[in-house]
Amino acid sequence: MADYRIWEHPILPVEERLAFEFYWQGRAMQAREGETIGSALFANGVRIFGHHHKDGAPQGIFCANGQCAQCLVMADGLPVKACMTSVRPGMRVEPLDGLPTLPDVHGVPEMRPIETV
Repeated sequence: MADYRIWEHPILPVEERLAFEFYWQGRAMQAREGETIGSALFANGVRIFGHHHKDGAPQGIFCANGQCAQCLVMADGLPVKACMTSVRPGMRVEPLDGLPTLPDVHGVPEMRPIETV
């Protein structure tokens, strides 16, 4: 499989990061620590992340800053913006074709730690 990551840059250093597997439509793919789902998909050659609910038009990265929701995917059963969500080892990512449906959740949702900047 082709790797479309930037390995050399004329100005910025490219740091080696820990590699791990995640799954796109059930296929194992490589990701690097610190990548978003969108970056990892792009690096593996995936450009279409789903299809629009009205006309079926392909959707993927558009704004790359979390404003437009063109890159929505289902990650471990929840709709997330691929450009803003970090990929995790073993994560199962599926395309979002149409509008997302939320799973039946009972009880208190799992809380994630807030990143201090």
